[in-house]
Amino acid sequence: MLRVAVLNRFLGIAGLTLLACGCSPNVKLEDLQSGATGAIAAIPAVAQALVPKAIKPPVGSTTEVYTRIARGALTCWMGGLGGMRETHLFQADAKPRSEGGAAQIDIHERVADKPNVPGRRVFAVSITPLGEGASVVSDNLGLPAIKGDAMRADVDRWAAAEEGCLAEPITEGWTPPEAETSMNAAKPKS
Repeated sequence: MLRVAVLNRFLGIAGLTLLACGCSPNVKLEDLQSGATGAIAAIPAVAQALVPKAIKPPVGSTTEVYTRIARGALTCWMGGLGGMRETHLFQADAKPRSEGGAAQIDIHERVADKPNVPGRRVFAVSITPLGEGASVVSDNLGLPAIKGDAMRADVDRWAAAEEGCLAEPITEGWTPPEAETSMNAAKPKS
């Protein structure tokens, strides 16, 4: 079903592109066939952009998912060397496992004259129970699209039990699994 939808989108865009180029008095059939206009060459890139990227599902209970996402946000975004430390505040509300474990993480702008008072909410993560697992929804409410998309990708990775900071080269306090293995192998055995 998904393949049919993607194929329909592709054909629709290809048809509109050809229609737009075909209606132009300056475009000749030879140009379309040779790729001189770039319309034909652009179709695969446009079609690839329409294919949804596979997102791994959250792994574990709501409490486990919350713990990983909060750890990642505090380390990678808000940590000592994080890019948002000076301009934003982290706030979270997590219910105990006995109450379902739902959690809400909000990133707020700092108020200029009151640096510890949260201002406008610019990013939100909602974690809700879904059977034995969790459902995670992240929303960019006011950050530039590139930054918000990178943060959403981080949230998706952390929810799926992946670790580390990708968008920013911050690794202090977060040792990737490969580094732990190599550190353990390098230690002399007593």
